[in-house]
Amino acid sequence: MTIAVPVSDEAAASEPGQHRAVSVLRTLVLCDLVDSTALIERMGDQRAAELFRKHDRLARSLLQKHGGLEIDKTDGFLLMFERPIQAVAFALAYQHDIAALNATESTQLATRFGIHVGDVVVWDNAADDIRRGAKPVEVEGLVKPIAARLMQLALPGQILLSGTAYDIAHRAQGELGELLAKVAWRTHGRYRFKGVPDLVPVFEVGEQGLAPLKPPPWSGKAHREMPIWRRPMGIGFELGVLALLIALPIYYLTRPSPAIAFANRDWVVVGDLKNLTSQANFDDAVQTGFRISLEQSRYVNVLSDLKVRETVKLMQRDPLSTKVDRNIGAEIAMRDGARALILPTVAEVGGRVRVTAEVVDPRTQTTVWSESVDGVGAESVLPSIDKVNEQLRERLGEALATVSENSRPLEKVATKNLDALRMYSLALEQIAKAKIPDAMSLLGEALKSDPDFASAHVQIARLLAVTGHNADALKELNLALTRHDRLTPRDALLAESHIASIESPRASVEKWKVLASAYPDFSVGTGTYAYIAWQIANRYDSEVLAAAHASASSHSPNRGPSLHLSGILDLGNERYKDAVANFEQAEAGGFAFKPYHAATLAAQRDYAAAEKLLPPLPAKFEANTTLGTMQELLRLSLPLARGDRPAAMAALVAARGITAAPGGFADALELTDLATLQPPSPEVAKRIERSLAGARQSFKPDDSSKARSGASPVLLFAWLSARGGAAAQASAALADVEKRASLADSPALANLAVVVRAQIALANGQPDAAITLLKPLLDGSELCLVHSVLLDAYLRGSDDVRALEQAEWLTAHRGRAYAEYNLDKALLPYNVAQASLASLAAAELSVKRADLVSARRYLAQFKQDFHEDGAPPAVLVRLSALQVRLSP
Repeated sequence: MTIAVPVSDEAAASEPGQHRAVSVLRTLVLCDLVDSTALIERMGDQRAAELFRKHDRLARSLLQKHGGLEIDKTDGFLLMFERPIQAVAFALAYQHDIAALNATESTQLATRFGIHVGDVVVWDNAADDIRRGAKPVEVEGLVKPIAARLMQLALPGQILLSGTAYDIAHRAQGELGELLAKVAWRTHGRYRFKGVPDLVPVFEVGEQGLAPLKPPPWSGKAHREMPIWRRPMGIGFELGVLALLIALPIYYLTRPSPAIAFANRDWVVVGDLKNLTSQANFDDAVQTGFRISLEQSRYVNVLSDLKVRETVKLMQRDPLSTKVDRNIGAEIAMRDGARALILPTVAEVGGRVRVTAEVVDPRTQTTVWSESVDGVGAESVLPSIDKVNEQLRERLGEALATVSENSRPLEKVATKNLDALRMYSLALEQIAKAKIPDAMSLLGEALKSDPDFASAHVQIARLLAVTGHNADALKELNLALTRHDRLTPRDALLAESHIASIESPRASVEKWKVLASAYPDFSVGTGTYAYIAWQIANRYDSEVLAAAHASASSHSPNRGPSLHLSGILDLGNERYKDAVANFEQAEAGGFAFKPYHAATLAAQRDYAAAEKLLPPLPAKFEANTTLGTMQELLRLSLPLARGDRPAAMAALVAARGITAAPGGFADALELTDLATLQPPSPEVAKRIERSLAGARQSFKPDDSSKARSGASPVLLFAWLSARGGAAAQASAALADVEKRASLADSPALANLAVVVRAQIALANGQPDAAITLLKPLLDGSELCLVHSVLLDAYLRGSDDVRALEQAEWLTAHRGRAYAEYNLDKALLPYNVAQASLASLAAAELSVKRADLVSARRYLAQFKQDFHEDGAPPAVLVRLSALQVRLSP
């Protein structure tokens, strides 16, 4: 017997007569006779053999009827079907016929089934192999052991399905025909199988009266993820109380759960409030209050409103006008992988105000359960929301002690004033629409109604920070923290993290790390931690990358920027394939910032493809914009990376044409470029001196953040001065900066200050002093510039071995040269050029060590990068001398 596996005509033509293994989507069934050995002992070999022959004929007859294929036979069968519903129909008919056979033969045959669906690898064995005892058809794949685990877990007479098989079969249950009226479906929760990494949802289907329809017992190879929240659901009266307290826990712990198999940190979608009262101000206030209350949980994750609206847009509906009701909410939950949909309602019932929350299974859109709390008057609504959410969290599986610990009344963590809460809700809507002035106005109205509404101060501060008003933002954040008891723990951490970002970049990295660790599914926390760890601390380690990945989850409204950041971190670790994949995902989702994608291609020396991703900038362009600065610096860096100096200077002229601010962006580029490829001429040295003086004059540290910003160009030009031999000028500038700005608050500036001091030591003929200053910086987060200066220091100190180590580091970290944020990317051209020039230095050092094989390899690498036609004269002199040394 052979299986019809679809093979393309092209594949068939390429391998005529070959028994090819192909991957197909199929349903596997494992059927087993329970205690068959004991049955043989009771009946004897002859009678048992006759019974087993009847059983096999029965099974094969049904198999042909239901379109199945027999793969293997031992005590039971390994069978394959195209669709799960065919497997279910076969298993139900099989169990029914086994019952009839037992009645006829006066036996007690019992069987059990495991059904799973997925990709399997199938092939036909060769005729010679079959003659030697091989099966006609072979099937392999993870589907097979999972089906086996399900079968081993099943009770006698039980048919167990995986979640995937259940979802597909249950939707097609109408195909069961007359049998449908007798069939029952049950869910038994999620099980952990030995050897299978992920939890497997387990379901049962069976004919009532024949199937056990109860959870299978735990075993050494499978155990159930048993939530701790199943407790008595009602209170009896008088003598019935004791009976209920005993009976209900037993019932809820042993019955198949009709509820959703919810686990720690699973996600829910909160639908739009259904307001059945005459109070219009309930519409926005109750909806937001419900979210704030539920979001206090660290067990339940609530899909953000922004993410919900993004998904609605993907559904080709208007995100602003579409109501998230049962139908829409269920589709959102299915698309975003949320476990449940929660539909809140507020209604007037018998003169009382009732707050209700329905928990809906998004697959079936049926209400699994609901919780309600009644109160008197509008002032009862917020306490009722708190009570409903406490009950809801317990029902979803959160421990009662945790609920109590992480639950504070809405009037404490938000406001008890419904008008203030409504203004706050409307402000959040305006923020989502990017209407900042309207949002600020509404938040101001919320504070008029409740001056102690701390969350409103936090939102105002975030808007002020976005618009560059850091001092005012700091005042609002401090106001919020003076009302610390009016913030949720998460919002309090968020406010403290924002304050640290304004006051001390170094401290902010640790603050955001605490927030990300405490709330690993809060994308604002994880994403911001990863971003500032990269931008401020120049970190690319696994912890930072994990935070970026967490922020890029499918549940995050910031997925595009977080995917892009993950790509930058991969670029900094030279994982180019992963970086490109992240950039492409971000761009497919609408994130249009492409310079780092281009940089990844450039790091792999695919300069033509990189340039295609850098479209011309608009005629009116501000150089301090992130897009413009990065794009033009990269456009200048591409020719520098391959030694094409004329093209680099042309790009520089274009950049100066866009922004002509003296001593600014273009001057820094040109001076960095000139200092990169050859020693500065007297004319260039004078220009560096003038630029350094201008930067020092513009340095006005009126607050900490501006002091750090003003210190960057001073330190950059001080380093260039020291590199050109003007040690005294560099020393004076460095002393001025250290006196007027707290460099310790900024890791990048602190690194650069040490580099300046080391470059001054080199200018004074003290390479050992420079090395002593720089070596402590080598912790993985140091600037690329540290390695460039160390290379120079070791060369001057005649330590060829360690000089070669630095040259090799620079050649191996081309991705880091492009990814490093450093001082607003000002060092990008220098870093990229040094990454290429380092291979020339490595070749020269290898020759000195008589390692001609390595020297030729480094030289070939250098010539691959650098075009001799555009290279500076000093580089050509070195290249010529090296080639003479390496000639046969």
